[in-house]
Amino acid sequence: MDLLDLNRSALDLNLKLMADLEEAHLDLATPCAGWTVYELLRHQVEQTLAFTAAIRRTAVEAPASDDMATAYRVATDAATEAFRLDGVLEREAEFPGYGRRPGSHLVAAHFVDNLVHAWDLCRAIGVDSTLDPDFATAAYRMARHYPSTPDVRGPGAAFAMPVDVPEDAPITDRLIGLLGRSPSWPA
Repeated sequence: MDLLDLNRSALDLNLKLMADLEEAHLDLATPCAGWTVYELLRHQVEQTLAFTAAIRRTAVEAPASDDMATAYRVATDAATEAFRLDGVLEREAEFPGYGRRPGSHLVAAHFVDNLVHAWDLCRAIGVDSTLDPDFATAAYRMARHYPSTPDVRGPGAAFAMPVDVPEDAPITDRLIGLLGRSPSWPA
């Protein structure tokens, strides 16, 4: 599966999870320190809009709706369209926190972010959080290259410091541990 298809699959997974959310889920805690499900959804919308703006070299648009599931659907469709434009994967773009990178790096970061947030959402609402092994393996291979600099990992950064996870653990556990989450996080 190519990078653009991987990214769309992570977005579709989140859309499926969001479609099943109930009002009571929105106040639940998530593995993202200090975030409720609602705040996680808001983050996913805002980040997707920011990635789209970086690729298009435009200002970040406001969410399309106050309903985060609807706003995410609109944002993911716009991102998918922007990411699939000719030359986007090769052309450099500026993204806060990532610096100037080829479009393929930004799409990869968007994929990893959305796939791991699908895990966060599953854990928060108490459903099976095992990620598709092919998706988790692809994301793990990408995330292994993330630097351990303060702007990428640590307090206030995109990711927490890695959590120790055994090398023979399932790939979902290794991926989320690499990105600073405990595989045993309880809802």
